[in-house]
Amino acid sequence: MSKEITDWIKYELYPSLYGSIDTALPEFSFKRRGRNWISSNKRKITGEEGDSIGKVYVWETAPGFIKDFTRETSSIVDYVIKRDGVEFIQAVKTLADVVGLQLPKGEFNQESYQRYKDQATLLEDCNSYFIYCLEKSKGADEVRAYLSSRGYSDEDIKAMELGYIPDQDKLFKYLLSKGYSQSLIDEVVKLNKGIGSTHRLTIPYRSGGSVKGFKFRTTGDATPKYLNSTGLDRLGGFFNLSGVKGDKDIVIVEGELDSLSATARGVENVVATGGSSISSDQVRDAIRRGAKSFTLCLDTEPGKEEETAKRLTSAIEVILREGVNRVYIVTLPDLGGGKTDPDRLIKESGVEAFKEALRGALPYYHYSLQQTLNKYGKIEEERELQPKDIDRLLDEVVETASQIPDATDRDRYKKLFTSLDAIKGLGISEESLSITVDRLTSTRDKEAQAKDFKKLLSEATHLQDKGETDKALELLDSKVKEVRLKDKATEFSSLMIPIKEDELRERQANKPESINSGYTIGGEPLLLPSGAISILTAPTSHGKTTFLINMALNVAESNPDTETYLFSYEEDGDSILINTLNTYLDEEISSNNRRTLRSYFTTGSTEYIKRESRDHFTTTKDRFFKELIETRRLNIHYSSYNSDAIIEAIRYLHKHAKPGAIFIDYIQLLNLPEGKYKTYSRQEEIKEICIALKDVAVETGLPIILGAQFNREVVNQLKIHATKIGEAGDIERIANLIVGFWNNNFKPLATEGELKEISEKGATTPDTLFATILKNRGGRVGLEEILSFNGNTGRIKNSSSSGNNYFK
Repeated sequence: MSKEITDWIKYELYPSLYGSIDTALPEFSFKRRGRNWISSNKRKITGEEGDSIGKVYVWETAPGFIKDFTRETSSIVDYVIKRDGVEFIQAVKTLADVVGLQLPKGEFNQESYQRYKDQATLLEDCNSYFIYCLEKSKGADEVRAYLSSRGYSDEDIKAMELGYIPDQDKLFKYLLSKGYSQSLIDEVVKLNKGIGSTHRLTIPYRSGGSVKGFKFRTTGDATPKYLNSTGLDRLGGFFNLSGVKGDKDIVIVEGELDSLSATARGVENVVATGGSSISSDQVRDAIRRGAKSFTLCLDTEPGKEEETAKRLTSAIEVILREGVNRVYIVTLPDLGGGKTDPDRLIKESGVEAFKEALRGALPYYHYSLQQTLNKYGKIEEERELQPKDIDRLLDEVVETASQIPDATDRDRYKKLFTSLDAIKGLGISEESLSITVDRLTSTRDKEAQAKDFKKLLSEATHLQDKGETDKALELLDSKVKEVRLKDKATEFSSLMIPIKEDELRERQANKPESINSGYTIGGEPLLLPSGAISILTAPTSHGKTTFLINMALNVAESNPDTETYLFSYEEDGDSILINTLNTYLDEEISSNNRRTLRSYFTTGSTEYIKRESRDHFTTTKDRFFKELIETRRLNIHYSSYNSDAIIEAIRYLHKHAKPGAIFIDYIQLLNLPEGKYKTYSRQEEIKEICIALKDVAVETGLPIILGAQFNREVVNQLKIHATKIGEAGDIERIANLIVGFWNNNFKPLATEGELKEISEKGATTPDTLFATILKNRGGRVGLEEILSFNGNTGRIKNSSSSGNNYFK
């Protein structure tokens, strides 16, 4: 548990907490400045009042530490322990509650955590000392001049956390004065000869938000240019990798200064290899932190093209082996005069030039094809390609295609190749290339299967010879299916049967159509895909249930031949039914419609209903029950079903009734059956539930619409993102449609720039909702709409004439 909770704090708690530091530590009145948090009062970490404001900060690169300008450093957990006078676990729980996380289960080892914390805090204090010395020490003039000559401003230097070490003795004396023991200093700070004399520019080697050690650079002619602190683990994680943000794409560059320079200028997720190559551990660490794709951006250097290509090929293979198929390659423009790296590109052409290069990244298989074509293009510049050359070219293309693990990527690669005019001229079609690639892939699969099966039999025989027959059988039982799957042709031979046109027509004719939700977003109808999951998500209390009610009413009214079901896990059935009637009435029958309706159904009296609204109320209420409820066109149920039960209920309804759509409010309230697939991770549980719901949607052809809550990172309209659904892991991959919205009656937490952008979207008008399409498989993403919202009636409409008013 000690290692487990330590990793959980580093990898989940601190990255999640960073966006809510002002909530977790309100006593400092933190304000965002750029990408970091700076205090706006005089309070010090010790609780005392200082002489000036803005002296306490939390850096994005070190989200687990709170620092004082006086060089006082503390882990955030330790700070809360002292602030609140509580034990470790209670402090962690206090912070976890801020961002809605649950602690992992098990026992906690205080001694193990204390060791980790002491080492991490000591390294942070070293870094703070180096930064202070660079700014204040007279001996740092040469280093400051060097950084200035490279085009770094004071703001850049601070953001990059660059520092200066005057000499080793002064560093050790400083650490002793901070109360660290000599034994801990000797264990953690191991510096080679030359550090503090020939090599004085310090670069903190951060990975995962923690300093793992330091790199020291010479500003003179000493060699090598860089020295590392002894024992620096460069392969366990990428340099400068903290929480993975934005589109979850990790940009990998070569140099540490390249990485820091890009990050200081606002480019997210730029990390460095930390060496000449990348390792599987680095990739796995990035995936664990949320990386979904990798973009390789190595230096461009004349005369070293072949060496760069080999390094890229090696890096691609490492990433693909870890199960990530989204790998992209950036070719930096040649600026002339030697090597072009990201740092140089940013300085000479601006950060937008670097961003443009990243936007132009090619999928790895496109890059591989380009390299192959360039190779034979150079031959053709010298002489005409001969039949042997063409055969070798085809062999290389087939070999590359057979090694592309994702079938979609493989098809795109083949299409790229066969669409070339020169290849068409050879009479090579995409179909013939596919047959050749599949044959090679099948042969490889059979060879791998035979090899693995031989190894499995040898292990089983060895166990049997030892008299452990039960273990031998258990081994065969657990591994034989895995070996069998090695031969794709054996298990999936049906996938090679051609699709017939008549079968395609029959499937398409029987495929359910998407259902119109009754709304338009960005001028396009919002369609709920049949046989798939749709998610409607918003921050807590922003009207998620109300929006689901409106949508369910629209669907029920516009589809008279089917039944719409709304399952609520949050409110009882009667409350939901009354709220649905209120929305259907679409009229302010009193100053508080919901309270008036509850009174009516309690007493039968209409005395609290406006006199002029009573006829409308009676007529519309009767139509609501007669046409929608009693006919079962709209069915509203409070549910306490676990996930298996709700899925079986959907199957039962599909078989015995006429369901047209299923609405569930809301996903974070669903649970797995007791004891089934239980893990400490709530995110994994919800992911399992969503996968099961997706499967039943595909099985029945029904659209299943789930309500969901955003996590606490969504503090304004611009923060709405599909990956920020609370406790949801990566369920955004499972859904076909995700619509996010914000109730504009809630004041956003935003910078002046963000507020201006929100205003330009028209998302500041009271009694409106800002809605946007976050994911739309097969449709457009990023469409936005301002919807009118009457809080008294609960009615949500398109503000313009677009949209359908089905029940008015």
